[in-house]
Parts: sequence; structure tokens; C-alpha cells
Amino acid sequence: MKKTNFKNFGVFTNNLKTLFILLIIPFFVFACSSYKEIKKPPQFKIVKTTLAKGIRDKGTEAVPINPTISYTTQDDQVVSLVNYENLWGKHRLRWEWITPDGDLYSKTKNYSIKTSKNKYVKKGSSSHKISIKGTIAEKYLGKWEMKVYLDNELYDSKYFTLNKKLKRKEIPKETSIDLSDLGFGNYHALVIGNNDYEYLNGLNSARNDAEGVARLLQDDYGFNVNVLINATRRDILTSLANLRASMGNQDNLLIYYAGHGWLDDEADEGYWLPVDAEPDNKINWVSNSHITSTLKAMHAKHVLIVADSCYSGKLTRGVRVRIKTRDYFLKIAKKRARSVLTSGGLEPVADSGGEGGHSVFTSAFLDTLKENDGVLDATELFSKIRRPVQLQADQIPEYSDIRKAGHAGGDFLFVRKAFTQGSP
Repeated sequence: MKKTNFKNFGVFTNNLKTLFILLIIPFFVFACSSYKEIKKPPQFKIVKTTLAKGIRDKGTEAVPINPTISYTTQDDQVVSLVNYENLWGKHRLRWEWITPDGDLYSKTKNYSIKTSKNKYVKKGSSSHKISIKGTIAEKYLGKWEMKVYLDNELYDSKYFTLNKKLKRKEIPKETSIDLSDLGFGNYHALVIGNNDYEYLNGLNSARNDAEGVARLLQDDYGFNVNVLINATRRDILTSLANLRASMGNQDNLLIYYAGHGWLDDEADEGYWLPVDAEPDNKINWVSNSHITSTLKAMHAKHVLIVADSCYSGKLTRGVRVRIKTRDYFLKIAKKRARSVLTSGGLEPVADSGGEGGHSVFTSAFLDTLKENDGVLDATELFSKIRRPVQLQADQIPEYSDIRKAGHAGGDFLFVRKAFTQGSP
């Protein structure tokens, strides 16, 4: 009987094991490598930086309170909030605050934002603030700059204005003008706020702006208000047609529009863009010329368009601040007016940055009307909001008579409801 050579068989078995290990190792390494790649979180990124008057915690991150780029010496602080996503490992943030003179006011050390080993944070935030009220910062009025550095490289910079808080000037009773017997007529408003566009980028504050304007006009000034939110071309034209048919010669009409606008330089024509407007098709656009012809045909005494968008483009005029006498108000109250107040000329206008989540322009517009306690004409309204808007944003409001719309030298008058009720 032939004997089995167990020594040779053992060698063969060991060689087979070695071959098996050599074959399985690449597969194991590849599998482990693939597993790590699948489990690796998305790249860390800063979602946004915000300037605000305060912050509050909401889960794992903070949210701004009263986000704005406009502050006064009565404000307690300016807070810079940085919201980020996908934190994995360690990063560093640093802030710098620059005065209007270009000098470094404050600089922080590098703050570490990190997680414990193998921990992943989907959302988070960090913040830094400077105090204003009662500090040396009150002396530096004007346009400040805030810089945020990520891992020692400049990531973002934002500008904000610091102005002195002005006290309202009281008009001595002996010099106030008695206008209680003047017939101001009836007040109506069409207020349009377009945020959500079908074919264009959406806006942030148009709806909030429109609702704020409508509420103030109705509650404080006694306007009969019709509000259109996310209006189509049909909605706008139908409302204008109804107003044309219903307005009488003792009616005053304010049309407020917040939304996208467009100026066709070649055709010298401006447009409002309803929510159904398409970028390269004008069929659903609303032209200036259509609005102008509608206003001309209206029997209303005073009509004012307030457009937080580009309406008039090239229309502009210098504003004279006249001495307001009884004869002045009596004169302009009787004359027909067709005027437009815009948030800017040909330049893009800011969609946010004002108080209460409003645009810079609408915030100034609302503040001025809130401060009025009697009769305010649109010319003076413009003179009050022009400078604050110009300081807070890269835009310059314009005020003008609307060409070829039947203007006859009057002006729109804002009359506080309490004033007409016998409390001048």
C-alpha cells in the first residue's frame, strides 16, 4: 500500500491558504475604502452671514432678530451671525470691524468651531457682536464694514450704517396750520407684492412690504385698500381697469408695486413683471406706457405710484422744499396730480436690509408715514426718505411727475386719519 506524503500535502495546503489571502486582501481593502467614501459627510460650507440687532437659539443654530444694515446710536449692538452646514473636524472663524474712516475698530482671535472625534454636525452657527449704545462706537457715524475670515482667509464682508438718533421736531402750536376745513376727498390704494415668480428668481421681501404698506394706509390713513399678492398680468390689468371705471374727481389713488421690474434701453420703455412673466417673452409684462395711458384716462384727482422697482428709469427732477402755508395746501389739493416715487433709477435696488424684514426703501417709506401726524405731501415725503435710502443701499430714490399722464401741478397729500377726525 502506497503511503501518503503528509509533508508535501501540508506544503500544498499552506500555499493554497497564502494564495487565498493574497486574493482576498485587495477586495477587502477596496470594500473598506468604498465604505469610508460612502460614510464621509458633505463638504463644510458657510450658508450665509447676517447682520442683525440680536439673535436667538433655534435648535442647533441661531437665527437673527431684526436683520438690518441700518443702526442708530440708540441701538444696543450689531451682531454678525454666521450659519454653516456639514461641520466635520475643525475650522477657525475670525471677525474684524472697520470704522467709516477705514480704521480697525475691533478684531477677534481665531475662534475654533469643531466637533468631537468622528462626530458630524449638519447645521450650526457662530456669532460676534460689537456694542453701540454708551460706547465709543457712537462717535463713528457713517458706513462701517464687517469682515469674516474662515481658516485665516477672508470669506465675506458686509456694510452697515450707523446714524445718530434724531429727535422729532415738534411744531409749535401757534405756528401749526389749520387745514381741517379743506376737502381732501376719498382715498384708495392698489397694493401689489410679487414674491413667488413662475419663471424668474423669487424675491424676499415684496410680499411683506406690500402687506406692511396696506396695513398702515388702511389703519392710520383711512385708505380703502385692495391687496394683490403674487399677481399675474391679468390680475394687475383687471384691477387697473376697475379703478379707471370707478374713480371720481374727488378720489385719490395710490398704487404701490413691489416686484421685479425691467427697463428696455433700446425701446426706452419700462415694465413691471407679474409673477407669470417669462424672461424672453413680453406678452405677460406690464408696460409703463399702458399704466400711463390708464392714469391719464382716470378721473381721480391725485394719483401717486410708489414703485419698489424700476418704473420711471430716466424720469427725475430736483425737489424744492417749499414753505407750507395754507394757500399752498389749498392750491395743490385742487390741482390734478399724476406722480411717481421710485426706489431707484436705472440701478438695481435692494430687496431686503430694512427694518422688520422690509426692503430699505419701503422701510424708510413706512417710517416717514408713521412719523407724520398731520398732512404730508409726496414731495416732502420724498425729501425725507431719499437720504436714508441712499446711505443704506446703493440706490437713489427718484420722484417725478409722470409724463403724458395729465399732471396739472398738484401733489398727492397723505392725511393722517386722526387729523381728519378733528385732532390736528
